[in-house]
Amino acid sequence: MLKAIFTSSILFVSHSSIAQSCLYRNPLCFYNTDVLSYLKILHQNQQYEKMAPFFYGPYVNKIKRAHFIENLGEQDFGYTMKRVGIKEENIGTWSLTYQRTLMGTNTNFKIKCALIDDTCRVYLDEKAWKLIFLN
Repeated sequence: MLKAIFTSSILFVSHSSIAQSCLYRNPLCFYNTDVLSYLKILHQNQQYEKMAPFFYGPYVNKIKRAHFIENLGEQDFGYTMKRVGIKEENIGTWSLTYQRTLMGTNTNFKIKCALIDDTCRVYLDEKAWKLIFLN
């Protein structure tokens, strides 16, 4: 009996360390949610500086970091959404489909993510910026 308890606690520790080791490394491993839902929580808590490192791409590169963070704070990110699909494009790149509800109408949109420096990041160009933030 004691051996079974010991064995199950080792499995629990092992599972916990595996879950911790994947944190931020794929779009579904952001504290029991996905990357865009995690970013929405940060936005709701006005933690725009913590959001910034999770974006990459031409929109991020064309402006100074301080201005990018200021832009994040000015955006409307309050719509209801849920992730409805994920497709691994290549090793370390994904396409995620979300469904959002605006004024009683459901619409789908897609974002691209990539694993960069051990962190999953959302690709932003002008089109993706407008798609996510609706301004």
